[in-house]
Amino acid sequence: MATEKQIAANRANALRSTGPKTAAGRARSGRNAFRHGLSLPMEMDLDVSAKIRALVAALAGNNPDDDRQLAVTEIVRAQLELLRIRKVRAQMLAAGDLESGDPKALQRILALDRYERFAQTRRRQASHKL
Repeated sequence: MATEKQIAANRANALRSTGPKTAAGRARSGRNAFRHGLSLPMEMDLDVSAKIRALVAALAGNNPDDDRQLAVTEIVRAQLELLRIRKVRAQMLAAGDLESGDPKALQRILALDRYERFAQTRRRQASHKL
């Protein structure tokens, strides 16, 4: 159980941890998701949605088992997500000048690892369901 002093300290910390306050800070943090587009779901693209349905039909067949169909769908989505992440990484590596040693460019490339690990985890968990 938290003491009154701890509760007061938590509330004071929460007041200071509410994100950017200035218009410039808000604008900067608002652009974070637009760097590479990986935070958007793939299903927004009609071509990708059609590709997902075609791959699921090919892999799962006409099996009436809904659990298998769902697991195959999750595997296909995760695999396509991995391919999308790797394509973005290749584009960033091709466009960036790694010889110059720009730390911001390297950080952006390394930030893709989080997306890749998440997609790999989703694919692995779905494959365990099969």
